[in-house]
Amino acid sequence: MRRKVTPILISLVLIIITVVFIWHRFPLIGDEFNKQTLYVGLLDTWYGSSTDNIAHAMWIDDDSSEGIFKVKMIADEIGIKPVFAVIAEKMSPEVSDSLVSWQQQGAGIVIHGLRHESWKEWDETQITHEIQQCYDKLDDLGFDTTKILKIIMPPHGPNTSTIRKVIKQQGCHMVSGARLVNPDRHVFLLGRIGIAQYTDVEKMRQLLIKAYQRKAFIIFATHSSIPESFSEEKTRKILRIAKEIGFHFESE
Repeated sequence: MRRKVTPILISLVLIIITVVFIWHRFPLIGDEFNKQTLYVGLLDTWYGSSTDNIAHAMWIDDDSSEGIFKVKMIADEIGIKPVFAVIAEKMSPEVSDSLVSWQQQGAGIVIHGLRHESWKEWDETQITHEIQQCYDKLDDLGFDTTKILKIIMPPHGPNTSTIRKVIKQQGCHMVSGARLVNPDRHVFLLGRIGIAQYTDVEKMRQLLIKAYQRKAFIIFATHSSIPESFSEEKTRKILRIAKEIGFHFESE
């Protein structure tokens, strides 16, 4: 006589399948943890069905101030392409001219606001208008706006449904304030792992090894515009470790 499958058994099997799926897809979390990290991690776990066949990495430096020259020096030493999150109306002529030249050499440019004002309380019209103003201003400065990366970083890292809706309408990925390693490059909400003065290099090495084994997509975050936070030494060490482990760095 065949045994009847009980609802409890079915539920148990579904729970096990779900746990296994989350275990393999859930993004790796860095030292710092916040609600946005959990929220983005859960969303990214269920988003899409494909993963990359190799581990990728990207280095985004925020705010486009005079610190970009240190960033470019480190990137050239290691042999990777940096990505700069630019504030369209707050760049000095020296900075904007340099970034225009570096974009022509393969460096990436992403939108980070017009004047670095938070979009947290803004409506769809305001955010959409600001994004268009960013493109217009960068075009005026000489950037090739057709090659601006399809990534938008809301100033100060807010993550509202309105911001997400507008960025999706723009056909872009959104870099959130979540501190995590992304399961792949195909998720909409992307997290970052910061490198700063307080970063533990050995802990970062172990995180990178796990991320590489899972063929994940890691975005490194630095703020060269904040001297008390930015560490040339640790940035150089960690990016070199990632390159030696085998991450494929890209800006496109």
